[in-house]
Amino acid sequence: MENIIKSLYPEAEFHYKGVIDFVIDGVKVENKSCQEYINATGNHNGMRSGRFCFDALQHQTLIEQGGDYSFLVQKDSNPIFFARVHAKNLKLGKWSGVKAVCWKTIMRMVI
Repeated sequence: MENIIKSLYPEAEFHYKGVIDFVIDGVKVENKSCQEYINATGNHNGMRSGRFCFDALQHQTLIEQGGDYSFLVQKDSNPIFFARVHAKNLKLGKWSGVKAVCWKTIMRMVI
């Protein structure tokens, strides 16, 4: 994932501790990545769409600090979807703790 971000944003400064993953041109960015499909024993075909996990405190911090999310979906380790969006524009509703959202739902929000 880091190499993909570096190829898109060579100026990205990576941070591996704290609320954010990297800074691009002074903007704090949290990366979310998942696989297109994963094995799921509960489904009839054994597969389900991947999900992005969001932390409520992290999301609120990004909104307050004018941060962004970058979303990356991969299939067999190859990127098939990438988007960068302001955290304030992502309508996730209210929650506490951690929330998982299907990547297709996020895609519909940002496109």
